[in-house]
Amino acid sequence: MSIPLLNNHFQNYFDVFLADSPALREQVHRIRYDVYCREFHYEREEDCPGGLERDEYDQYSLHTLILHKDTLSGAGCMRLVVPAVTESDFLLPMERFCGHSLTDPVWHPGRLPRSRIAEVSRLAVHTRFRRRLGESESPIGIAAASFSPDERRTFPLLSLALFYGGAALMVLAGRSDAFVMVEPRLARRLQMVGLPFVQVGDIMEYHGPRAAYYVPVQGVLDNIQGELQYLYDFVYESLERQMRGRTDRKSDALDGNQPR
Repeated sequence: MSIPLLNNHFQNYFDVFLADSPALREQVHRIRYDVYCREFHYEREEDCPGGLERDEYDQYSLHTLILHKDTLSGAGCMRLVVPAVTESDFLLPMERFCGHSLTDPVWHPGRLPRSRIAEVSRLAVHTRFRRRLGESESPIGIAAASFSPDERRTFPLLSLALFYGGAALMVLAGRSDAFVMVEPRLARRLQMVGLPFVQVGDIMEYHGPRAAYYVPVQGVLDNIQGELQYLYDFVYESLERQMRGRTDRKSDALDGNQPR
C-alpha cells in the first residue's frame, strides 16, 4: 500500500467530525447512499428515501465523518457499532448476517464480553475522492480536476484515516476488541501499514468476497508506522475533543446550566 508523506498535510484539506448532530449525520447517510446504492448497488435506491442510506444499527453506533474543507463535501464516513452492555442478546451486524462464516475458536465475538467488543462498519470513501484525473464528474458535480495535486496526494490516506477513526472511537468508548468485515485484499493492504488484521472467518460472498477480521485495538496503537502517527493523532484528537464537548454539554444539562 503506497502511502504519501504526511508533509502533504492531510489536516490542511480535511476535517474529522464525530457525526452526532442531525446535519452531520445526514452527510454520513448521503455518502453511504452515493457509494452503497448509486455506485456499487449493494443496497436498493428505493429502500433509501431522500437519498439517505440508513439501518437499525445506526442508533447503536458512533459515527465518524471526514469533510473536505474547501468544498464542505463529505469525503468519507464510518461507524462503530457498540453493543449496549445491558443487552446480552445484541448481535453485531457480522454475527447477524455472516455468523455462519465465523470459524475462529478463540476470537469469535460471541465468546467475548459484550463490554469489550464493537464492529467497524459502513466504511466508505466517496466516489469523487477515488476518481482519477480526467474521469467523469462526481454525482454532485465536483470534477477530479477541481483538486490540486497536493490535495490529490492525500486521498489515499482517507481509508486509513477512517480505520484510525474506528480505533480512536474504540479507545474513547473503552472497547478493546474490534471486528470488521472487509475484502481480504484490503485487509492485506492495511496489514502492510501495521494494522493487525487477524482473519477469523471463511471468505464468503457478501457484496463481493468478504471475510471477518479481529483487530486488537492495542495492537493498532503499538504498530502505527513512522509519520502515520501524525495521522492517527490528528484523527484521535479531533474525535476526543468533540466527545469531551458532548460530555460537557450533557453535564451542563444535568446541572441546569446553559452550554458555554
